Amino acid sequence: MTPRRFPVRACSPAWAAALLALGLGLLPAGNTALAKKAAPLVVNSLADDPSPPAGTVTLRLAVETALSGQRITFDPALTGGTIRLGFAETEHSVLRGETFEAGKFAGYVERDYGRSALHAAKDLVIDASGLPGGISIAWDGSETAPARILAVLGDLTLVNVRISGGFSRGEPIEGGAQPFTLARGGGVAVWGTAALRRVTISGNRVEGDPNASRDRGAFGGGIYGNRLVLADCVVSGNSARGYGAAGGGLYSVGGAGFRKEGSSLERCAVTGNRVTAQHAYGGGVYSDGGGPGDSKTIEIVNCTLAGNAVEDHPDLDEPPGSQYYYRGGGFYMSNGSLRLGNSTITGNAVTGHPAVFSKRPNMGGGGVAATIGSAHVVHAMELHHSIVVGNSVGGLPDDVYTGSLIEFVSLGRNRIGKLDMSQILVPVPAWMWLSRKHWPKTDDLDGVSAGEVLALGETVRHGTILSVGADEGQNVVSWIPPAGSAEDRIPRKRERVRLVHAGYTAPPFEPDPFLNRVLEQARAGHGDVLGDDFGSGFGDLTDTPFVAVDSVWPADPANAPWIAFWRALDAEIAGRLGPAGLGDAFWESFEPRHAAGGAVLTVRHRSLSARLPRTDQRGRPRPASLRADIGAIER
Repeated sequence: MTPRRFPVRACSPAWAAALLALGLGLLPAGNTALAKKAAPLVVNSLADDPSPPAGTVTLRLAVETALSGQRITFDPALTGGTIRLGFAETEHSVLRGETFEAGKFAGYVERDYGRSALHAAKDLVIDASGLPGGISIAWDGSETAPARILAVLGDLTLVNVRISGGFSRGEPIEGGAQPFTLARGGGVAVWGTAALRRVTISGNRVEGDPNASRDRGAFGGGIYGNRLVLADCVVSGNSARGYGAAGGGLYSVGGAGFRKEGSSLERCAVTGNRVTAQHAYGGGVYSDGGGPGDSKTIEIVNCTLAGNAVEDHPDLDEPPGSQYYYRGGGFYMSNGSLRLGNSTITGNAVTGHPAVFSKRPNMGGGGVAATIGSAHVVHAMELHHSIVVGNSVGGLPDDVYTGSLIEFVSLGRNRIGKLDMSQILVPVPAWMWLSRKHWPKTDDLDGVSAGEVLALGETVRHGTILSVGADEGQNVVSWIPPAGSAEDRIPRKRERVRLVHAGYTAPPFEPDPFLNRVLEQARAGHGDVLGDDFGSGFGDLTDTPFVAVDSVWPADPANAPWIAFWRALDAEIAGRLGPAGLGDAFWESFEPRHAAGGAVLTVRHRSLSARLPRTDQRGRPRPASLRADIGAIER
């Protein structure tokens, strides 16, 4: 898309005087190094005056005139105050966004994000750390022509700021290649790195078109960003609504264009957010892993995700032949990996119209979910020291839904209600991933209820923010202390966990009885549960092939019998061996090199460990000598 040329507002005499007073003319434009050394711009008024008098510096003036990377701070007299923004800086904020050609992803280019109250095409730093009461920035303009609070094409740093009331709506664009503005980031939209510390994003919303279109989805009710790095933040009471919508609280693209860096949340509460759509994902958090074809990791540590909701759009019909999906009440990922540690995910809910499309359920993951199918690739889901309980799908317990992951990893000491691995990818021997369900590990428990591991009666709720999520109308959850078997479980000393990796090779032109051997080993190791005749109905499986063709092997028709066997095996076991079925212990029971008709099985080990953070979600120390608690909060 060719960017539009928008009219440039002339600088008023008052603004020119303010610029001279601040000495901005002495610094070359675009020189970030000099800008960072320059004196901060000090906002000294809560007004949103487009032409402030001489000597008055509004936030709008500071955002427009700051050099890239120059700090914007606030006069101490403004502590606890609210800047009410009454008009949009631009009708057409230009940031980058994904494009599709013939239904296929075609990269990220400049796109029209619509109205923003404040807009900056540079690195922007807004720092209220010097204000004990912080600063609030709220949209107070027209409901008929709403705007998000802030859009940044560059890196954004926010410290000790509250963002509320923003509303980004997809609206038609006349005469352009892009038919609608992008409804993304009701409070904040950033294409770059958004580094937020002690920031509250609440009461913001996005609304997309009620018709099917990739460009008309509603993403990131509170914040939408390429790379999000949040610490000590609250993202609560936000919503996303449309035909397709995702990330009621926040939407992380995940670091498109970055070499390795992904998104992260530390000591955050993402609570009481909602997604309403026919294709609805990630009531609290949506992660795109760096975008289609990328595999970056989002890390969530010391966080509470609670009371978020995914629901059907009540105003849209489900005509015959249509498809509709509802997944990930607390967290959802479509690409890449998740690393979840020392966190609490509870009270999130997914509702909608249950159905099966392409032999796959359309609903899943009341707490945590990954995508299903071949449109995206989800690599790994790693959990340690976390509580994921009391979440639901269609009113029934459902906590962790692995989707079509390559690998599920536990590093131990987790408390999970229902763990559903029914859609995980079948074994991939060429990648040493015959064992891809690394559960349970040290002190892991599943089948746990919320009341067994959480002190629900001691739930702490925010003083002012109301939930629009699963607990709609109540003040949003801030955190919930652990209880029962979640207390005093984690040693300070780092624990190493051993994962089993196994693969096999079958020389050409020789019989390959490997799958027969798998059934024999299952009977030998688990005959007391599965029965001595387990698998007898499968017949002779000699020469059932696995054809390793890079990433397209699941779609290769030659692999259909291999895939069918593992799906049938999981169904035959039917949870009798726990959620993982044949996990690490099963593969470790094979001899390291088992020759049978030329087939060779190789078993290797990988050792990982989980770091215990020094503090909990509230910033309080974890014990230095005694055992720490599981979840986000230390009692």
